[in-house]
Amino acid sequence: MIDEVAPAREPLAEEPIPAKVVCGGARRPRRMRRARPTVRSGSLAVVLAAAILTGLALAFQGFARWAGEHPGWAVLLGLAAVPVLYALLRGMPHARDLRRAARAGMAEAEADALAATRTAPPVPVDEPADPPTRTQQPPLLADAFPPGPEEPTLAAPFHDGRTTPLPEPEAPAPYATEPYAPDWEPEPETEAEAVALTAAELDGVDLATLDFAALDPDTFEEAVAALCRRDGCADAETVGGAGDLGADVLATAPDGRRVVIQCKRYGPENKVGSQDLQRFGGTCWSVHGAQLAVLVTTSEFTAPAEEYADSCGIRCVDGTELTAWAEGTGPAPWGPGATLG
Repeated sequence: MIDEVAPAREPLAEEPIPAKVVCGGARRPRRMRRARPTVRSGSLAVVLAAAILTGLALAFQGFARWAGEHPGWAVLLGLAAVPVLYALLRGMPHARDLRRAARAGMAEAEADALAATRTAPPVPVDEPADPPTRTQQPPLLADAFPPGPEEPTLAAPFHDGRTTPLPEPEAPAPYATEPYAPDWEPEPETEAEAVALTAAELDGVDLATLDFAALDPDTFEEAVAALCRRDGCADAETVGGAGDLGADVLATAPDGRRVVIQCKRYGPENKVGSQDLQRFGGTCWSVHGAQLAVLVTTSEFTAPAEEYADSCGIRCVDGTELTAWAEGTGPAPWGPGATLG
């Protein structure tokens, strides 16, 4: 009797063992994370909403046109649609339910994140190694590799025969202990001393030969007052000094006018400017009550100063006119031939 040979059976494929069997206990299934909305999905949502709104607008426009043509049917259709709309509104979830669902979802997500942080293993932190001590420091290069016999050492200056050795630098000379003294001494500039005379001395001097530029400021004022007394102003006197308010000589002209004179003893390189005239013009009329204002100088006047004097009525006497007044070849400021400016 022939034994029947059983056909060979294919080995069963090994199925993966569930995780809960391997761990020996049931595991809580992980919650699927919600897919985050992307820019593409947001754009599609906007396009879809725009299309729905456009369709609703077109449908409403068509319904309005149809209701205008068939008002009776439109009223019946509106009455029939009221219960339907009421049922739809009743079936829609309220805003309070939606808020509750959103809060529940947020609380559940926070619980999952807290559980994940508790079960995660701690991240190892690398601690900084201690700095090497003096005994741990590597040896210096000279100690690690001492020069061998093949390395020559230069005990004397090396000369390769192609370059000329530089000479030895000379020692610097010691600093001089005495201060620097030039070979020549500059000669001091000699300045002519200004002549100082009193009013009595000026009355006895020939004013035609007097050098007004060589006088000091006070003597120059006295010399102008002496000129006034010589030419008919018997009460001419100097009032210059601190607080004179621009008046140096006060006098009364032969015709009875009150004369106020300001004296400016300047060098030939320094001219009387418009500022000097403006300061004098601000006080001679209002403060001193001048009927004739005169500014006398040993120098010259600038063009703006002369223009201001012409506009204000102040008579200007420069160095040339002063010399002519003293010599008698020119008029006095109040005499005939005297001009403004």
